[in-house]
Amino acid sequence: MARAPILPTNHADPTGVDRLERGAIRELARRVALVRRAYVSAIQHFQPGLAVNKRYTFRLDPAILARVYDDLDRLTDSVFLQGGQQQLWFFDSYVGVAYLRGTAQEFANLAQQSPAYQAGRQDLANLLRSRPYQDRIALIRAREFEEMKGLSGQVKADMGRVLSDGMARGLNPREIARNLSDQAGVEERRAKKIARTEIPTALRRARMDEADDAADSYGTQAMQMHMSALSPTTRPHHASRHAKLFTTDQQRAWWAKDGNSINCKCSTVTVLVDADGKPLVPGIVERARRNYQVMKAKGKGTWTEE
Repeated sequence: MARAPILPTNHADPTGVDRLERGAIRELARRVALVRRAYVSAIQHFQPGLAVNKRYTFRLDPAILARVYDDLDRLTDSVFLQGGQQQLWFFDSYVGVAYLRGTAQEFANLAQQSPAYQAGRQDLANLLRSRPYQDRIALIRAREFEEMKGLSGQVKADMGRVLSDGMARGLNPREIARNLSDQAGVEERRAKKIARTEIPTALRRARMDEADDAADSYGTQAMQMHMSALSPTTRPHHASRHAKLFTTDQQRAWWAKDGNSINCKCSTVTVLVDADGKPLVPGIVERARRNYQVMKAKGKGTWTEE
């Protein structure tokens, strides 16, 4: 008799990476604050002095401008790109951890359902040493470096614009500092969105990557059962997919469009199916649907009103 897939135990956080996300958000906020302090401190390099009509003058010598902005660029890159592409802090401490967790979840789930998979993979350590896994990790590592490089570039452009605009307008240095702090708040929110998108995305990708590799290597026939995060903030069109079966290609395509992956806590569970696409353990879909009805009855979130 076939054994049942392993369903998430936390209905509001089926990926199980909420704590990891919060850690990344705190760390990104700390790094944004470091950059903000550097830009605020840089104001004094331009020797602000009070002129007429409460306007300030700044020493905007081209050589000084170039040196200060070069220093700020280097500092910002050192903050967000710490470790470089091979040991990027964001990957090593957060995204890579999520990918490993997703792989471990999928290994346990498939090993429980498929004796052929369990015999072939042997154990998780063997899977993690495999060439396919190492190749997948390399791709994720490169992606996250580009993500952080993009964030660093945006922060440099935005903070530099606020600093130069304030000096050009002759603003009080304290007002420029406040504007830089306001802009840092914008950067922090942007960084938060990255953390809340990239970390769960890595876990979901890990699960589907391993599911695809299992199909190629061991001939497993499976579908992906969508597990929506049944929380107050869940989007209705995300909740509507709960307990429905899709292919990995369909799931990837859905997450790739319309911002569906942004701030999304949904996950998937690989379910082995027969030749007709029916789950080998039919009750698993009904079990997931019952969970949906229980959470919907609590009436928390707009999705419960659908």
